Amino acid sequence: MELKDIKAIIDLMKKNDLAVFKLEKEGFKIELEAHRSPAPLITALPGPQVVAVAPTRGSSTHAPSTVPAAAPEQKPTFKEIVSPMVGTFYRAPSPDSAPYVQEGQDIAEETVVCIIEAMKVMNEIKAEVKGVITEVLVENGTAVQFGQPLFRVN
Repeated sequence: MELKDIKAIIDLMKKNDLAVFKLEKEGFKIELEAHRSPAPLITALPGPQVVAVAPTRGSSTHAPSTVPAAAPEQKPTFKEIVSPMVGTFYRAPSPDSAPYVQEGQDIAEETVVCIIEAMKVMNEIKAEVKGVITEVLVENGTAVQFGQPLFRVN
């Protein structure tokens, strides 16, 4: 197999969104695997939105020749409290107790914000940041992953 043939196979993989290609023929074997970066996480930021309108055939209106540039990327003003482990998230020490924290509550670094149960052990999770809880991101009793955001803090 020649280099141009391999390049053609790679182009076909890209065109057809194939992750793996394997070929074995008369003692010749080739395996190609596409290493893609993960899909970007797209979030909507509040602010003005730009809509470009293309003129239709015979239309007398003219679309602007340049599209305004997107607003510069804004860094989030909040901090996140993330899960330090895999387990089950609980907002309160017991089902009939009040949650450790509520939205709008001031917290300090040592404030216990939740419990994560892992392997039958209840682990108290401290905020490790100072601020105000603005959002609880996880439902009580659900499974969480390592590094998953649990709370937003301003």
